[in-house]
Amino acid sequence: MQNTPLVLAPPPRRVPLSLFLANVFNIGSQIGWAVFGFGMIFGWAFGSNADLSMITFRGPHAQKTGIVTHVSRTGASENRSPVLANHYEFSVADSTYHGTSYSSGDSASEGDKVTIEYDESHPERSRIVGMRRSLFGPAVMFVAIFPLIGALFVVFAMRGGFRRNRLLRNGLIAGGKLLKREPTNVSVNRQPVWKLTFEFVGRDGRRHEAIARTTDPSRLEDEAQEPLLYDPDDPTSAYLLDELPARPEFEPNGDLRGRGFIGFASVIVPAIVIIANALMIAYKMR
Repeated sequence: MQNTPLVLAPPPRRVPLSLFLANVFNIGSQIGWAVFGFGMIFGWAFGSNADLSMITFRGPHAQKTGIVTHVSRTGASENRSPVLANHYEFSVADSTYHGTSYSSGDSASEGDKVTIEYDESHPERSRIVGMRRSLFGPAVMFVAIFPLIGALFVVFAMRGGFRRNRLLRNGLIAGGKLLKREPTNVSVNRQPVWKLTFEFVGRDGRRHEAIARTTDPSRLEDEAQEPLLYDPDDPTSAYLLDELPARPEFEPNGDLRGRGFIGFASVIVPAIVIIANALMIAYKMR
């Protein structure tokens, strides 16, 4: 909603850091980072313990007879069967190697002789034939879908944020006239998302269209000409100022106003997620 004429400084404009961050880490991005972070909890717990031997331990491998030294419960289960750790040892060229293979339900017994397959170049990389090298089977990798969904949210939302910042810096102002409003098949909190198409005249004198999607179309229908910013080199890149959850504010001289604490606070959730996963990577690589 704009009750007074919009005064906008000529491009390129300075985009305050707090406003830049608020746009990049917008609401959609926050949701994406939260979903990604929550999904990675299961990713680290299950996905990082999935047996991907079909990729990481492809044969054929040499084989030796080994002896099971100890069998223990891991505390994990798969298909309601306890996952057992089968510890073993075997010898290659007068050197003794130790390893652990995992099984669900069935296992060997201490003292059993078993067939070991191993990498001839690195004999420490081995497993009992018919068992896994990791805690869970490859099917558990389905948990990757949750962080993947979050990552997609992050990519698309942040890309939109960078686009908004680019238009705030270099975009030209124009007035958009509403051509049509139509519902989409998407809803947010049981509120339908509307697609609104606006027409505006660019610097080239030609008519172009800008599309906005919102659950609250009233904020984009209260003026005969809704203010928008567009890229003069690519007028298909445009957005309605009132489309944002929080309309950018301007100083009396037309400069962009920062968002203060809100803008800087927008990095808290992404920072927590990034740091937590970086620490997990460091822990796994140590």
